[in-house]
Amino acid sequence: MKAKQTRSTQGTLIAMKKRVIERCQSRKMKWKEGAKLLNMHPKAFSRLKKNYLKYGEVTLIGRKPGPKPWNPPSNKTPEEVEELVERLAIAHPHLGPVFLSDRLYDNHGISKDQSTVWRILKRRKVRYTQEYKRWKETPKLYCLDMPGEELQLDACYPYGRSRKVASFDAIDDCSRHVYGKCYDRETADNAILFVNELIQRAPFTIQRIRVDNRYGKTFVKHCNSLGIEVIKNEPYSPEQNGKIERFHKTLKREFFYRHCSYTDSLETLNYKYSQWLTYYNYRRRHSGLGMNRLTPAQKITQTLLKATANTIIISNPQKVTGTLQQYSI
Repeated sequence: MKAKQTRSTQGTLIAMKKRVIERCQSRKMKWKEGAKLLNMHPKAFSRLKKNYLKYGEVTLIGRKPGPKPWNPPSNKTPEEVEELVERLAIAHPHLGPVFLSDRLYDNHGISKDQSTVWRILKRRKVRYTQEYKRWKETPKLYCLDMPGEELQLDACYPYGRSRKVASFDAIDDCSRHVYGKCYDRETADNAILFVNELIQRAPFTIQRIRVDNRYGKTFVKHCNSLGIEVIKNEPYSPEQNGKIERFHKTLKREFFYRHCSYTDSLETLNYKYSQWLTYYNYRRRHSGLGMNRLTPAQKITQTLLKATANTIIISNPQKVTGTLQQYSI
């Protein structure tokens, strides 16, 4: 009974489609009205009409939904190729999907897109899953023992290059004591002027200054004439100046973007900056390595008292080439 009802319903639907198309073709009904009557999109109804005129009533019979009786061509990667991709990924953990795809084609003549390689690694749980953890180098933490052994010096543009304001800053590796000043540009002459003021304002004797490669021979000669050794970072290694880089992030967030305006003059910025540095050096507690929630002034006092009590004399302090400095939140 159900089969007979289905056939009769299908026949009625085909006859209805045929009648609507013929009425639209004879201009007794508009095409939009016919599409609405058959509950079809106008473009789909237009395609149905073209196929009916070209192939006849066969096109009016709707296809059965679901899987078709024929088997579509399979695009799944063969198992042996997936195993080869997995072996390559394990043998070369530093290579990504792009280079693995190139290596697969160059060495084995198999052409697979990088997205296919990525999906194979994810499906076989080789990478890009919760079980997969990428190797990460453990940062080398360090902190010097005495204030003034090494200061990290660098400059930043708090408002970007659109405004000519360069903040020169120097932070002590041991105590995190900071001295900074704003200039109109980042030049060698301004760097020399900043070093001269730094020597007068620092509460300790400066032995070394660590800088990056932007400071040339004029700056190095001036520091050497003052008895200060200059240490330069390796090229493209900002992590070796990690303390001053992290301070610049704090400086922008807590000072420039909170207490200053873009239109402030250079004199106003330096006045506000000197007040904020007083708070930073004498009231703000630090959680960095070796600070133990002390302020920079407290750390300097504590270190000098210990050195005096133990009569420690550092004749030739060892150079430091550490990299990162971590701060707890």
